[in-house]
Amino acid sequence: MDALQPWLLASGAAVGAGVLGAAAARAWILRRIRGDARAAAAAIEAGAIPTEVDDALAPLYLAFLREIEGLKAALEDAAQQRRQMAAEMVRLMQQSDGAVRAKDRLLAATGHDLRQPLQAMDLALEKLQRAAPTGAGRELAQLQAGMRTITEVLDGLLLLSQFDAGTLQAHAGPCALAGLFTELSALQSTQAGAAGVALHWHAGELAVFSDPGMLASLLGRLVDNAIKATPRGGRVLVAARRRGDHVRIEVRDNGIGIAPVHQPRLFDEFFQVGNPERDARNGFGLGLSIVSRLAALLGTRVELRSRLHGGSCFWLDLPRASAARRPPRALLLDRDPARRDALAAMLASWGYAPEPAEDAARALAALDGTGGSHDALLCTVDGADDPAWAAVARAAERRPQATRIILCPRADRALLDNASRLHAHAMLLPAAPAKLRALLATRSGLNTARDAA
Repeated sequence: MDALQPWLLASGAAVGAGVLGAAAARAWILRRIRGDARAAAAAIEAGAIPTEVDDALAPLYLAFLREIEGLKAALEDAAQQRRQMAAEMVRLMQQSDGAVRAKDRLLAATGHDLRQPLQAMDLALEKLQRAAPTGAGRELAQLQAGMRTITEVLDGLLLLSQFDAGTLQAHAGPCALAGLFTELSALQSTQAGAAGVALHWHAGELAVFSDPGMLASLLGRLVDNAIKATPRGGRVLVAARRRGDHVRIEVRDNGIGIAPVHQPRLFDEFFQVGNPERDARNGFGLGLSIVSRLAALLGTRVELRSRLHGGSCFWLDLPRASAARRPPRALLLDRDPARRDALAAMLASWGYAPEPAEDAARALAALDGTGGSHDALLCTVDGADDPAWAAVARAAERRPQATRIILCPRADRALLDNASRLHAHAMLLPAAPAKLRALLATRSGLNTARDAA
């Protein structure tokens, strides 16, 4: 036993040394693989492709290279497709612009070359009707009706072209609905009587802030559409009712109604329901499209509620006014005469009564003289130390609920802090009309001034 002990110790030492050697070799191999992997990753990240790697990493590396080549090819294909799509988009946009310009030229030429001859022909037909022989009156009436249909379609197309060109603008002001409904009743009574439809009007002694001419055109087209959709013996009601600070005007009929499948396209140009033969007596599908465009110019939209064989109701909401109520007053402080006049004209077109002031002293005098009755203050400032801030502070003190808008040449931090402290909105010059009008409809205390445009 004593003789075996040295042998056993030697054997154990040899086994231990072998285990330690294997572990050390494994650790060395792992460190080398990790080092090669880190070196390859660093080289790839830097944009270089390593030429030699460890044999253990070779399969993974080759698979990785194949994946990279595939991704490169896919990216190149995608880039090529994007270039082709961009070129096609440019081509289509050029075609679209050319088509729009051609349409505008066609409509302008049509309006110039056809409107006057059609009017002359209409007048000539009226003279012929007065002196027409017996039996020719019916044919002359049909001819005149056809010419008037052409004139109506032409007028509708020209109006749509004006919408597209942006040449029409609404000029809002107090509008008593009783007088407006009376005028519309006189215009629509003949058509309603011929169709056997009872036409009822209810203004409720209400008034709105809107463009009277555009509103009359919008409602007239809705009433015309309702009469055509109502069978003989039916009724059409045009009514106004108060809804908070607004007035809702509704045009109701108990006619054939509109199926839900057709309602999303009802305001599209040339879209008609129930007129597959394109009978000109039922129109050409321009009326509701024009109604939608007019409503957008008036700052509202026309809504619809209808069901098949259950009648229809079209309505729109407009700001409320009254004969005794003054239009909203806006104090405008700007030292630049040209800009001040332009802003004043813009405010007037939106139904405001602008009061221009050329300096802070005049603005303060206006605020003190009216007892703080202004509904809005538009103030142009050049910096945080501008004297105009005194007028903004006075307006905030006298009439906290009034809208206060600061027009500034740059987004200065101190300037924005002043505006925020006075609960005013800040806009960069030149002021975008759409956002300016939206801010005027917002109470100053509900938002901060850190939404500078």
